[in-house]
Amino acid sequence: MSAVDAPALDAREQALFNLRAAPALLAIITLALGLIYLAVIPPWGGPDEPRHYEYARLLYDKGRLVSWSDADKKIMAEIVRSMDAVGYWKWGVSEWKPDGQSPLPDDFAKIYPQNAHQLHQPPLAYLAYLIPLELTRASSITAQLYAMRLLSILLNVAVVLAAYVAGRELFRNDPTMALALPVFVMLLPQHLFLHSTIMNDHLVEAALAWMFVILVRVFRLGLSLPRSVGLLLCVAIGLGAKRSGLYALPILGVAFLTYAFTHWGGARLSTAQKSIRLALTVIMLALGAMGLLFAWNWVSVNQPQFHDYIVRLFLFLPTEQFPFESYARVLSPAALPLYASYFKYLFISTWGHFGWMNITLGVQAYWAFAALTVFAFAGLAWFAFKTLPQWEAWRRAVLFVFGASILVALGAIIALEVRYWDLGWGGDPQGRYLFPVLIPLATLFLLGLRGFVPRVRYLVWFGALTIALALYNVIVLALVIMPFYRA
Repeated sequence: MSAVDAPALDAREQALFNLRAAPALLAIITLALGLIYLAVIPPWGGPDEPRHYEYARLLYDKGRLVSWSDADKKIMAEIVRSMDAVGYWKWGVSEWKPDGQSPLPDDFAKIYPQNAHQLHQPPLAYLAYLIPLELTRASSITAQLYAMRLLSILLNVAVVLAAYVAGRELFRNDPTMALALPVFVMLLPQHLFLHSTIMNDHLVEAALAWMFVILVRVFRLGLSLPRSVGLLLCVAIGLGAKRSGLYALPILGVAFLTYAFTHWGGARLSTAQKSIRLALTVIMLALGAMGLLFAWNWVSVNQPQFHDYIVRLFLFLPTEQFPFESYARVLSPAALPLYASYFKYLFISTWGHFGWMNITLGVQAYWAFAALTVFAFAGLAWFAFKTLPQWEAWRRAVLFVFGASILVALGAIIALEVRYWDLGWGGDPQGRYLFPVLIPLATLFLLGLRGFVPRVRYLVWFGALTIALALYNVIVLALVIMPFYRA
């Protein structure tokens, strides 16, 4: 691999790169913005927030792992009374509506009949929420909710700091892009909104964000035991938090193959060295596969309930309870409008579709974001043609893995939505399902957005990006979110 001469940096760009207080500033601003959104969003205003709180509360009260059979009507009634006190029925999603005579429901099945609980989810994120719950155990349910939201904001800080480190690693001679990456992640309104509510998605995103940081370091510095352990730890945390943690497995597979091609296929190694490394790689992969197969067989024999949970609920594979029979319909041309609608909902709910997916920006705003995205795609193509060939091989490899990561996430999201559609449950893909790969997504988007900008205007571009995102937050809060809840 041959290095490329770094472009000359002016004094202002160099000051950006040498700003030692940048991580602290990013953390403080992220925390402050999260608190603003937390204050604006009423209790239970986040998607599925009553059910997420219920899960953590059941873990706390029972003192053990729980399932759907542990649902407690007393806890549900307490949550519903709090929902009623803040006027939830005016702006929240609910099948039950007050009529002035009927008593409040004491069962979530009356409010959310299709999916009354989140108790099928992996427990790790909810176990983390036990910390603020314990600290506010003597407080009101609303105080407990806000304390738990604070943990969500801190997880957002972890994601923003991961974006900062990833930017510094990947763009070592490009201060504006290195800082634009965490700024974009920090100021994306949809991201801020969700991270100011209770949700198990946040722990998955934080885990995979730091996984991408480690991957960038692996491509730059090489694979080592500490980095391998770090990757495995991030994957374990992601899998323990939500099904979307499964993104990590194919992403790591692509990353490993790309790393082997980039680092082990160069001219630096002799033919004998390449053969030895290839043989060792094949042996290690075979041993790993055999170990996984042995562990799976052991679980199926000794832990049949856990095995059933993995197959039926976590992996959501076709079973007698949840079959899949519409292969021909899924592949037919008649299904194309369905897939188009999935991408449409993913797009608008990444840029801004707040609340319970019921606070919209308006058609004109989404068309503007569509035009911006098309411009970014064109800029990315121009960057790939003009600039990318001059990059070091390891940096090109990272961008390849980032692109593959986005495709992995999209494929998994569409596959899950097709499963729901086949079962007659409807489809509701949301932009938050892409947030575990937000760092790759933001990296490629920003490279495209800057693709046509001349080198001497990079700092101006960074300033315009920051101001535009800040204004977008002000507009969203003042003209969209606050009026919706106050109406």
